[in-house]
Amino acid sequence: MDLYICEKPTQAKDLAQVLRITKRAEGYLHDGGDRIVTWAFGHLLELNMPDAYDPALKSWNIESLPIAPDQWRYHVKKSGAKQFKVIKELLGKASQVFIATDHDREGEAIARSLMDRSRYQGTVKRVCLRALDETSIRNALADIRPGDETVPLYHAAMARSRADWLIGMNMSRLYTVLARKAGYDETLHVGRVITPTVALVCQRDKEIANFTPAPYYVLSVDVSVQSGAFRAVWEVPEELADDQGRCINKAFAEQVGQQVRGVSAIISTAETKPGKESAPLPFDLSSLQQYAAKRWGYTAQQVLDGAQALYETWKATTYPRTDSRYLPESQRKDIADTLQGLMLTDQTFSGLVAGADPQRSSRAYNDAKVTAHHAIIPTPARTNISKMSELEFNLYDCIRRFYVAQFYAPFEFNRTKVQVSAGQHLFNARGKTPLKQGWKVIFNSDLESSPEDEGESKDENPEQDQLPPMRQGEPAVINGAELADKFTRPPPHFTEATLLAAMENIARFVTEPRFKQILKDTAGLGTPATRAGTIQGAVDRGYLQRKKKTLHASDKAHALVTILPEALKSPGMTAAWEQQLEKIAAGEARMTTFMEQITGWVSTMVTTVKTNAEQLTQQDSGIKEAFADARGSTYPCFTCGSPLKRIKGKNGFFWGCQSPSCKATFPDSRGKPQQRTKPEDGPDCPDCGKAMRLRSGKAPGKTRATKFWGCSGYPECKGRLPYKRKRTSAA
Repeated sequence: MDLYICEKPTQAKDLAQVLRITKRAEGYLHDGGDRIVTWAFGHLLELNMPDAYDPALKSWNIESLPIAPDQWRYHVKKSGAKQFKVIKELLGKASQVFIATDHDREGEAIARSLMDRSRYQGTVKRVCLRALDETSIRNALADIRPGDETVPLYHAAMARSRADWLIGMNMSRLYTVLARKAGYDETLHVGRVITPTVALVCQRDKEIANFTPAPYYVLSVDVSVQSGAFRAVWEVPEELADDQGRCINKAFAEQVGQQVRGVSAIISTAETKPGKESAPLPFDLSSLQQYAAKRWGYTAQQVLDGAQALYETWKATTYPRTDSRYLPESQRKDIADTLQGLMLTDQTFSGLVAGADPQRSSRAYNDAKVTAHHAIIPTPARTNISKMSELEFNLYDCIRRFYVAQFYAPFEFNRTKVQVSAGQHLFNARGKTPLKQGWKVIFNSDLESSPEDEGESKDENPEQDQLPPMRQGEPAVINGAELADKFTRPPPHFTEATLLAAMENIARFVTEPRFKQILKDTAGLGTPATRAGTIQGAVDRGYLQRKKKTLHASDKAHALVTILPEALKSPGMTAAWEQQLEKIAAGEARMTTFMEQITGWVSTMVTTVKTNAEQLTQQDSGIKEAFADARGSTYPCFTCGSPLKRIKGKNGFFWGCQSPSCKATFPDSRGKPQQRTKPEDGPDCPDCGKAMRLRSGKAPGKTRATKFWGCSGYPECKGRLPYKRKRTSAA
């Protein structure tokens, strides 16, 4: 029997449709013969918690650390127990398994962990799905790989999860217990990726807080030549400039302005060169997240969820969790079909598609730069864009525009550099004159193809749209001069876009020479698939706070980063580990060696801190001082007025009253407690009879959230009724 294992039911449905497997059974699809398609619900197996190894480890204390299992144990998720039983029975009958999960580390682990748990010993093959439209699935089925090729992906996934477990379980317990002894009664989450990410934001916040503005001055002049006028900026002599070339001597700048106002000058340099600019490459996940954060203010998690919906629900785009912006040469044959699909999907976009030349060579097609997954591009499938949410359509629209732009001519322009001499003083101007728009006709403005982030530094001498024609040696007149008083600005707070960029290019933020040499911009903090979750996790745990479009570290974050040793918060160390995981995935390193190193490192760290624990928690210790102001925002209980505490439960965050006599709970709304609608205000649940509460949510296919009555017994009872606003009668 041939068994296909997919990652999710939707993926299984799409694959089965192409395989013409249509008969349904409990937990799988079959053709009545020897072909079956089944599915997981993501990871069905989880690493055991410490108390599963030893019940004594349920309580947190320093004496029990370090925790390092000799044999790693997993358990089946309660929510997936029924499906696991189905898969295990099917694996017992299968002679050949086709792994058809997402083609990455985690996808490989989802399937192979089930096979290992079920002790499957038969043949294994790999279906390398890159998109879920019919054409892409057929291409994957025509290019099935031997299972041995992708085993290293499984080893890398296991190494990642076990290393994260070791660091998280040991360091979170260690520093939480120390902080509690020093009087801080909150759980501290320490992680391999989340902690260095939070440390980046803390460091930026400190740089901003400690920044002292310094004045500088920009002298601009209006220059007239025979064919027109333009503005030029004074070239500051080196002895009057700071390390950024800015003038710091106001009196001298004022004197220059007075000297040149109304005087004759000469065009000492006038150099014009033609230039070409190729279309921006298609997106990978990180660049898509950064683009959407700048243009629309979407969070990284929102973009990941939206891109996943385009891939899974709408079949409109290819696999989103990719780190490559390039395409394989073999996909050139699909260009015409993809462009045709875009025209059939949206007639209003067909004019731009019609202008594309499928035969045009694009730098995006480069086998050497394609990783496990290629760039995110549209599929040939015709899709119903009218049912997409606003976010989904915005992402789809930019993905299709960046793809179609590959088949347009380059943007052509003339770039001019001008230098004006007035006595001993020099003034510079730059201009950029468009000649042929090329791929730029795809976009309504430059901000669409390259949006700017808030806080990006502005050029003091930007390129002007058009400079008048002039030649070297031509006479000129300086008609006026203007001196602008300015101040140096601190580095901007991180935004979602700039933090993602920092995580991706972490070598720029690494100061340790040995790590800088190792990384050389080749490894990042986390992976494209996990960075959004890392940022959101830092927000959920109270380490980061969103303020409009910027991210700020909380007092809790600053306190934690203060007490942690450099090795735990070093982005260089974490990125170097990620690089080792990539080597394991490529078959260039061994999982066992990596785990021995991580285990030894964790044990050494724990032992060192345990030795100094008494000293670290004394009255005048650094820990007590660090957490003195880290109490966070407190809110009174709506019932009794006692303090509320934000708690993460199995269904998300909620707030719990800290009074033993009250113990009331309230839902969480963007990090704040929300008073419940009184149960008596709602109808009784038609399914179980309990009182219903007013809730809000977005129905499938809808773009806006609406209110509805939901059962107060959720999630055990999922009863719901439509909400109708009560009309108030006129007096």
